[in-house]
Formats: sequence, structure tokens, C-alpha cells
Amino acid sequence: MDALTGRLRRYVRPRVGSRDDAEDVIQEAYLRVLRYSVDHGVEDMERLLFSAAKNLAVDSIRRRRTRDKTATSYAALEADTYNGPALDEQVYIEQRLTSVEAAVALLPQRCREVFLLHRVESLSYSQIAARCGISVSAVEKNIARACLLLGSAMTAD
Repeated sequence: MDALTGRLRRYVRPRVGSRDDAEDVIQEAYLRVLRYSVDHGVEDMERLLFSAAKNLAVDSIRRRRTRDKTATSYAALEADTYNGPALDEQVYIEQRLTSVEAAVALLPQRCREVFLLHRVESLSYSQIAARCGISVSAVEKNIARACLLLGSAMTAD
């Protein structure tokens, strides 16, 4: 490694951040200065090389920022992409839910209470019986009745 390349590395690397980017900038600076010097008289090659390296480092940082912004934008777009049901399916689901809620509201009170304790709170028949002060057989009958009434109400819709 010659002394000039070493000084260029120390100058460019803090500006671009990574060793690989610094090497790319230095190589491109040498190439551009050599091309320029073929057609033009250059009095101070070192000064021209540092100037080219500085400009290329700035360009490298701009490209990286643009690339990072683009990647961030794509990530945000992907995160915003909706993967739920289609709008018509969502409307249908909401209508069915409204129908179910209305049908449950029409159940007799004890029947509704037992049904909700079992289906919503996931209590066992014996836990429901203990909580409501009824037999397990009565819980079974109320669940069966709720299912029949809800089935009838939902097929009527």
C-alpha cells in the first residue's frame, strides 16, 4: 500500500462508514482522476484525487440514504398491506355476527346464561351447574335448547 492510498483510506472511511464502501470510493476516484489526466494537464494529482474522493463519498452517502428510504418505504407498504377478508366477506361476517347476537338475546334468560357460560367463558357443565345452582342434566338441556333455538333462528335468516 502506498502512502497516498493510506491517507485516502483514512480520509474516506469515516465519511462513508464502511471499509468496503471506502475501497469502492477510492478505486473510483483513482479511475476518474486517471481518465481526466489523460486529456487535461493536472498540476496537483493528490489534491485532485482527494477532491474526487470527497465528492464520491458524498454521492455514496446520498445513494445509501435513498436506498434506505426506499427500503423503509417498501417495508411500510408491506406492513400496511391488508390481508384480512375481502370487503364483501367482512360485511357478511358482520351481518352474521349481528344475527347471532340478536338470536342469543332472544333466548330465555336461564338458557342464554347457561349457553354463554359454556361457549364464551368455557365453563364445564359441572361448573355451570354449581354456579347457577342447577343440576348437570338441567345444564345439558339448556345447552341443547339454546343450540336448537339458535340453529332455527340462523336458518331463518
